[in-house]
Amino acid sequence: MKGEPEIMKMLSEEENDVSKRSGKMEEKSVEIKQVSEREIWVGENRFYLAEDDIIYITIVGDVDKDIAIACRDAPYKLADMIEGKAHLIIDLNNAGHQSSEARKIGQEAFENENLGKIAYHGLHPVARVIASFLMGVSKKEDVRFFKTKEDALAWLKE
Repeated sequence: MKGEPEIMKMLSEEENDVSKRSGKMEEKSVEIKQVSEREIWVGENRFYLAEDDIIYITIVGDVDKDIAIACRDAPYKLADMIEGKAHLIIDLNNAGHQSSEARKIGQEAFENENLGKIAYHGLHPVARVIASFLMGVSKKEDVRFFKTKEDALAWLKE
């Protein structure tokens, strides 16, 4: 795997460990591309650290366990470039169904103490369902849902 981003190596090692423990040798490949120091793509999902030091996440399509595992470390890699806590804005407008395993992985990932405020936004009914579930099970207090990106950003910058 020479030349691949470190995050890809971590995913492959974890998949191999899971495969060995479960006795299954089936491996689902999720494409991870670090296109710049500040931008990572996991499948169709984009993670971008903007100049305002907010991590912008765009979730596209259905998310199963394999995609969730692949997405889990991307925000942390970007957050390491920021001093202090990283705030996230998550666009759910094009998000699809999330498996129960994916929701659990996402919930655990966003409980990290290095993350600050988390703002979900989206007008699509699926976006509201996903956000309401994640906010309902979150232990974090600084998690909100907004209909628009502009409202979400205004809250993050307060």
